[in-house]
Amino acid sequence: MTDTMNPFTGGIVGTPRLRKEDPALLTGESRFIDDLHIPGALWIALVRSPYAHARIGAIDASAALATDGVVAVYTGADLEGDWAGPLPCAWPVTDDMKNPPHLPLAVGKANFAGDAVAVVVATSRYAAADGVEGVVVDYEPLEAVVDVRDAASDRLVIHEDCGTNIAYDWELTPDPDGVAAAFENAVHHVIETYVHQRLIPAPMETRGVAVVPAPHNGDMTLYSSTQIPHVLKVMAALTLGVPEQKLRVVAPSVGGGFGCKLNVYAEELVCMTLANRHGVPVRWTETRTEAATSTIQGRAQ
Repeated sequence: MTDTMNPFTGGIVGTPRLRKEDPALLTGESRFIDDLHIPGALWIALVRSPYAHARIGAIDASAALATDGVVAVYTGADLEGDWAGPLPCAWPVTDDMKNPPHLPLAVGKANFAGDAVAVVVATSRYAAADGVEGVVVDYEPLEAVVDVRDAASDRLVIHEDCGTNIAYDWELTPDPDGVAAAFENAVHHVIETYVHQRLIPAPMETRGVAVVPAPHNGDMTLYSSTQIPHVLKVMAALTLGVPEQKLRVVAPSVGGGFGCKLNVYAEELVCMTLANRHGVPVRWTETRTEAATSTIQGRAQ
């Protein structure tokens, strides 16, 4: 008879192993982004485009600046000089993949619904959210592309500098001649269109960022609810134009991700930029509404 309680001895495979993360989670000792106590931190909230495609005209922040607790309002044009370049693509698929410039705050044009066009800095997250309501943006709505087939036709190119909506061609057929022969010799051909529905990740903890600058030497510590702290460090250094050793990235306990926290996001760079500008910690926590508009989604193919 097999001993099911101790099937193997002397090795890891097949041997029960105690998980390390469970005790802290079960006793409430795990620390997530919002659990971090950071005295003197400013909070930000983003002004986001309600349009999938629109030119950005004048931005009037006078009402926001008059809101209690609001410290400053910045547009993409205000912060553009603080960045060494646009956000690099963290996961290029091919060597020749087209990577349209993506600044942490849009300049000139919003390219998706939820694209951040301005940021409000305030003494609390609630004051920052109130300030967003006071920012008036003059948008010129443009025709949007919302269908994959329509996008692939290049009838309307969104990123003009790329000249196409197709980022890359990825050939997945290892034996084209064999595939062609299989179709030619097949008794029956079945043609069908399948729709893979859009997927919106919904982790229990939304995305969050906290940046703490060092008081004298220009170093920064970035706390982020991220699944890729090492990649985030490299991408942030490239965008800010600083040596990697000036940045420290910490991923505390993460309340779910489902792949949506495998990207480098604009809010992380905005918080770092403003912490550098103001010389104090800067924080941001994503709302559930933002999680459905500004966090990456999947499928819809």
